[in-house]
Amino acid sequence: MSKVLAKIIKDAISSKKCKMGSKEVLHSAKSSKLIVCSNSLPIDAKKKIEETASSARIPIYNFNDTSVQLGRLCNKPFRISVISIDSASDSDISAVLEEINKEATSSS
Repeated sequence: MSKVLAKIIKDAISSKKCKMGSKEVLHSAKSSKLIVCSNSLPIDAKKKIEETASSARIPIYNFNDTSVQLGRLCNKPFRISVISIDSASDSDISAVLEEINKEATSSS
């Protein structure tokens, strides 16, 4: 996980420009700029979020850890399986997308 992603998440939480949980993310997906999914997200919920995100052209970052770790990153005392970020600069989003592309090419 990159420092850029951690910064984006912390900034979004401090400015309250994010939604947490699959139901909240699904309802607010169209206004999101980035969706971060943990490994603990149930498959059916992940499919729904991916379909919604692809139709709205929103990038998804697959957080390679559990919902407990994502909750800790968000500075919350509970699990977070998915978070949508509504406010982030385009340069930060592109930096995270570049990291996703690097991970995809290195794992292939």
